[in-house]
Amino acid sequence: MSVVGVDLERLERSYRRLLRWYPGRWRRENEDAVVGTLMDVAEAEGRDRPRGPEVLDLAANGLRARVTAVFPAEARDLAASFALATGVAWSLVYFVVQDWMPWNPRAHAAALDPFGPFASAGVLVTALWVLAAVFVLARRGTAARASTIGAALLAVVLVAFQASSSPDYAVVYPTPDRVTFVLLAGLGVVAAAGRPRRTWRTAAASAGWSVALAGALLLMHRADTTSVPLAAGLPSWYDFFNRYLWAGGLLSPGVTGILIVAALSAALGLRVAGHRLGGALVLSVVPWAASALASWAIFLGGDPSALGTAALMVGVWLALAVAALTVRPRTAQEGRTRGAPDAA
Repeated sequence: MSVVGVDLERLERSYRRLLRWYPGRWRRENEDAVVGTLMDVAEAEGRDRPRGPEVLDLAANGLRARVTAVFPAEARDLAASFALATGVAWSLVYFVVQDWMPWNPRAHAAALDPFGPFASAGVLVTALWVLAAVFVLARRGTAARASTIGAALLAVVLVAFQASSSPDYAVVYPTPDRVTFVLLAGLGVVAAAGRPRRTWRTAAASAGWSVALAGALLLMHRADTTSVPLAAGLPSWYDFFNRYLWAGGLLSPGVTGILIVAALSAALGLRVAGHRLGGALVLSVVPWAASALASWAIFLGGDPSALGTAALMVGVWLALAVAALTVRPRTAQEGRTRGAPDAA
């Protein structure tokens, strides 16, 4: 069928195909009305196909609707608050023990990619995280989101380009630690996915992370008498952050993997109990899962048994995450058992 040269059937099929970006429930409730409106506009303009901006707009809004259906705003905001607190704390501790190293003023002289008086450009990532925290305190949500996205992008750039210039960085030269920067990149994305809360809890979480990391690093350093000499001839804590967190066992891939399983199991329990914030836990563990995979790839990549363990762990993570996001809550099950009408 056509009207003034417009193939209405083709036009309708095109719009319905584009609306597949949206979740099924949304389509059942809104598809006919939206298609009708879009077709009215297209007919008035004499078009028999969607315009380019319409295609992009429908795809973007459809993906946003799918994300919102799985991770509601409350869950995204809670995960963003935790990610912000974690990113600020980790980047600050990393800056002190890796990029600055005030106890050894000549440490940066042996770095392969020094950045002024610092061991690397990782100080810029720290600056963006601190700036994001300042924007959140000032209630500048858009600026805070831009800062966390910038921190994530810069972390990826440093991982991809700067650290690659130091194949022996894990033993000899201080450069951006790939595992930590993968974690910071993931935290930046999660922090930008919601609106971090401007509350004392966010500040307390950041302070708690800072104290815990500093204390753990100092305790593990005191238990380790190994030192790697600098080219300048001075002993130092080379690749301190990486060696004592990821390679040193405190947050080794196995330990991190088990903690992720515990967090996802808790998320599943919350889902079954009818709490809506289980999605916040699922979203919060994504950067940690990425860091564990990076750690496996760097430190255990040549061990076939380690690769098998990693594959098994990822399978468990995915199964728990899918269950935590899709299992029907107990309250809904009990309501149907007792004869209550199904809202769906």
